[in-house]
Amino acid sequence: MDMVKHDRNDRINKMVKRIVGIIVGICLVLVMIISAVEIAAYGDYGFYRKEYEKYNVNNPNGIVNMEMDELIRVTKEMMSYLKGDREDMVIYARIDGTEKEMFNDREKYHMADVRELFINGLEIRRLSVIIIILGITALSVLYGLKRGVKAAFENIKKVIYAVWAAAAVVAVSAAINFTGVFYVFHQIFFDNDMWLLDPETSRLINMLPEGFFVDMAIRIGVIYILLNLIILALAFLVKRGRIPLLSQKKINGGTYEQG
Repeated sequence: MDMVKHDRNDRINKMVKRIVGIIVGICLVLVMIISAVEIAAYGDYGFYRKEYEKYNVNNPNGIVNMEMDELIRVTKEMMSYLKGDREDMVIYARIDGTEKEMFNDREKYHMADVRELFINGLEIRRLSVIIIILGITALSVLYGLKRGVKAAFENIKKVIYAVWAAAAVVAVSAAINFTGVFYVFHQIFFDNDMWLLDPETSRLINMLPEGFFVDMAIRIGVIYILLNLIILALAFLVKRGRIPLLSQKKINGGTYEQG
């Protein structure tokens, strides 16, 4: 009976570690994805300048005929709106030598949807951080600090690898047909067709052509992978007992394990 009880408890413990670890892993992946997007979009406005020059966004023959510094100012105002630091998208700029409103009503409607999506993402990140802290704390209380953290990282690695597999499918699909993937993305995240903008009348779509989104997607992907590698390095150090708080320590010639 004792053996049966022990086996049952062992199965329950493994199941709890796996479930909590996977939940922590999913939340950590969400934190890294949202953080990668934020860093890519807001980390360096020099990136936007290079992209505008690369795609000749503000050429005199187009509908975004304005000085580069003015275009960067508009970009900063737009990004402040998306992050919730500005109340509206009513932005005026000097275009074709005269002061004009930059965006039309359809563009402003779509950007309101993008703003909601981005702000919701930031809220999801905050909630995910709380769940990660609670999950690792629960594992540490139940099984000790060392075993709890180790169990969390073992399952975090599995979630990261699973997301890599899914991301590889998306990346290959995008390489074959980026426009198709771009459309599917918008159909998933938006419940209207206001994102379908006319290049003849939309300054927004001329300001941010498809090539820009290809480069931004690559930028986000690189940052996300770097964040993943940091977590995987931590998982390796935890597994090898290289983290001082989680490693074995000597006491009077003997050893003991923390947690």
